[in-house]
Amino acid sequence: MTDQPSGSVSVTALRQVRILSSLNDEQLAHLADQCTWSRCDGATEVLIQNTPCDQVYFVCNGRVSAKTFSGAGKEITFAELTSGDVFGELSALDGQPRSSFVVTVEESLLASLSAQAFNAFLDKHPQMMRSLMIELALRLRQADEKVFEFSTLSSGNRIHAELLRLARAHRDGDNSAQIMPAPTHADLASRTNTTRESVTRALNRLKKDGLIDTSRQCLTVHNINTLAILAQAVAED
Repeated sequence: MTDQPSGSVSVTALRQVRILSSLNDEQLAHLADQCTWSRCDGATEVLIQNTPCDQVYFVCNGRVSAKTFSGAGKEITFAELTSGDVFGELSALDGQPRSSFVVTVEESLLASLSAQAFNAFLDKHPQMMRSLMIELALRLRQADEKVFEFSTLSSGNRIHAELLRLARAHRDGDNSAQIMPAPTHADLASRTNTTRESVTRALNRLKKDGLIDTSRQCLTVHNINTLAILAQAVAED
């Protein structure tokens, strides 16, 4: 579904995108005019893996997930992207096919820009290029963290580490978090390369210890600091 917002709304939407933070209102308005705007329902496939690069997407509202499948057909989640994130930029930069498929997790407002226009905008606004480099450096650090976890940690420990990441991203106080919507067991298994049964066991233990509560709508973490200590303790076992 395409939904072209008004000029002021589109500038406000793009202003929250981190790699565009150095642009002024006039520059953002010019960029917004070049974008195609889409409001997508949840579970909408936005990008198909191994297809040629042609569009860069800015997440203005909502949430999307980047995924792939193993040779055995197991779904693996690379990353979850929320308001302020960008995807499709790697293919736009190097011209290689897309490395994952992307699907919306919930209703999302996306702005897409052709790869050609994206690269031209980078050339014209070097401060935006620096912001993109910082963003890619952050993703590399996050990928390194994931590689370490997959290489050294048990399945239970990987689940604790993923919950800790989610809790820190959804704080509702100094030491608590409400993760909404609650990730499904299948989603957590996909994120941590484990099984739904392993996720169920790990969550049940955390519930028994009073660290979390779960419902269809929300996963509540009552003590982020204790969860961090638990994850570290398991990592050292």
